[in-house]
Amino acid sequence: MRKLLLVFAVCLDSVAVFLAMFMAGAIKFNTGLFQDATSMSSLVIASGSMVSVPFWIFLFFVTGIYRMKWDLGWADEMSLVFKQVTVGIVLLSLGAFLISPTISVGRWVFFIYYGLLLFLLFVARATARLLERRWAKSGLVKRNALVIGCGRRASELVSFIEANRTLGYRIVGFVTPPGEGHEKEIDDRIAGDMNDLDGLIGKFGVEEILVTIASNFHDDILGLLLPAAGRGIRVKVVPDLFDVIAGHVHSTQILGQPLMELLPERLKNWERLVKTVMDFSICLLVLLAGLPLWLVLAIIVKLDSPGPVFYVQTRVGKGGREFGIIKFRSMRKDAESGSGAVWAGRNDPRVTRAGAWLRKTRLDEVPQILNILAGHMSLVGPRPERPEIISRLRLVFPFYNKRLTIKPGLTGWAQVKLEYDSSLEDVAEKLKFDFFYIENQSLFLDIEILMRTVKVVLTGAGAH
Repeated sequence: MRKLLLVFAVCLDSVAVFLAMFMAGAIKFNTGLFQDATSMSSLVIASGSMVSVPFWIFLFFVTGIYRMKWDLGWADEMSLVFKQVTVGIVLLSLGAFLISPTISVGRWVFFIYYGLLLFLLFVARATARLLERRWAKSGLVKRNALVIGCGRRASELVSFIEANRTLGYRIVGFVTPPGEGHEKEIDDRIAGDMNDLDGLIGKFGVEEILVTIASNFHDDILGLLLPAAGRGIRVKVVPDLFDVIAGHVHSTQILGQPLMELLPERLKNWERLVKTVMDFSICLLVLLAGLPLWLVLAIIVKLDSPGPVFYVQTRVGKGGREFGIIKFRSMRKDAESGSGAVWAGRNDPRVTRAGAWLRKTRLDEVPQILNILAGHMSLVGPRPERPEIISRLRLVFPFYNKRLTIKPGLTGWAQVKLEYDSSLEDVAEKLKFDFFYIENQSLFLDIEILMRTVKVVLTGAGAH
């Protein structure tokens, strides 16, 4: 049913943008209001209007308008339409100027077209939202939600949701929080405890988690909820938790009922698209343009010490998913046969001669381009760690899982600022930079990090 709603919304928007241009063109050329305009047939105006439809629909897809926005109010909808139409008009004007700098359609027609777009698109979006809410109320579309907590707050929230079925929530069960002292008013719909969370998410197809327990119990659950947020599951908490997780949440509402969203997306849809395009285009360029150099490095690694050219190691990515990271081998092939998973130290005897230079220039990381092309990593992000080390770090740093809410990166803010990890103290220092990046993600920050990475590769600064 969601796909049917999407098709309906796209059709309504297509009609709106077609009518806006057709009506503006008819007003310009066929009403006699503009003395300098020559008459134009309706067929020509309609043809030009049809050409504009793919542009606007593509723009709407890129900006994420066709994702279901259950909690969006009418004022937010108007604001969204205004932003999208304004951006689209600017792009169209810029494109027209670049194609033919002397062309001019007239200022009044420009404003008429702009006003018609705003009005007709808002009507189209309002119609789509009304249908979406009607279907949600009838149960045709729904979002599965788990409630953390079984006390009074949980009971009140669920009563409110059930009384407002247009929200589309389907409560699949309640999860009992860990520890003692939790009030309990719900017994019949308990699905499990926090240890069962991963299984319950998969079993019920959970899209949102609603946290209703008191703030003094936040330490018990936030570390467990962070991986869920990293898997694209929206986590919302009652306002009582705001004071203890300030900086990790974003205010939202359910029909006027305030909630706080844990770790919302920092990048807009178009920014995520640009970031993905940057990842693939830069990686393909570096991989193909530097192919002779990568072959030379492979030969050097092979001749320098016994063992394979590449080293594949299990690392943890976004949402806690494991993958095999690929690097040029920089240590002896039996480097961890007696020690297990440990950090590399300064002047580590396990590092080969070629490996020391590769690590200094960070060129040992180049094969991770294949991980980026496979979708496991991004160019910029926190450094991926090994499962064994993460298990230890979680015990020391309660919010370490926050690093798992975005894709790990080939380079990152921490990597260009500091040396390789060699102790828990180094990890603690790097966490500050990783959290800074997560909270301040932007395309400009990514570009700055990539430029700093080039400096590190050329000078060896920051590595050992």
